[in-house]
Amino acid sequence: MFIGYFTERPYQDFESGWVGATGREIEDLGMTNGDYDPRIGAELYNRYLDEKVYAEEMGFDGLMLNEHHSTPFCMGGVMNVEAAILARITKRAKIVLLGNVLPIWEDPLWLAEELAEIDMISRGRLVTGWVRGTGRESVAHNSQAPFNWERFQEAHDFVVKAWSTPGPFRWEGEHYQYRYVN
Repeated sequence: MFIGYFTERPYQDFESGWVGATGREIEDLGMTNGDYDPRIGAELYNRYLDEKVYAEEMGFDGLMLNEHHSTPFCMGGVMNVEAAILARITKRAKIVLLGNVLPIWEDPLWLAEELAEIDMISRGRLVTGWVRGTGRESVAHNSQAPFNWERFQEAHDFVVKAWSTPGPFRWEGEHYQYRYVN
């Protein structure tokens, strides 16, 4: 059995009443960046990383991260940064990514390289998953929603090929083109 530790990592500012789903009424896209306190944000990011370290110490098999954009319910807009930190400061637990939002990536080669580097730093403990995301991600990243599934499939196939094919190779897709991948 594999037991992983997961939390959405919400923004919580008890003084202003922003405390995730249990506080004052929060609309998903209703919180502005003007409501964000950088001091509290820094404390929360560090607290959530400390919780992951503690979860490993308590014997959890995996430290799970997810990604959402422009919402107070999840501060993990750049979860690969958190994954890289965990790769360095933890020793045993798998680092489980519950989804890079593939359709919003304009450069999946960058993503393939980034995840490969995190996997090397962790000495092979990275478990990556990919998701299509929600409408929020498409809006926040100016990604064309009608092509969400196509972009997801092509980016997925490209990343898998980049990781598994002896290079160099050329990629001429509908949404992504690369002259040289190695």
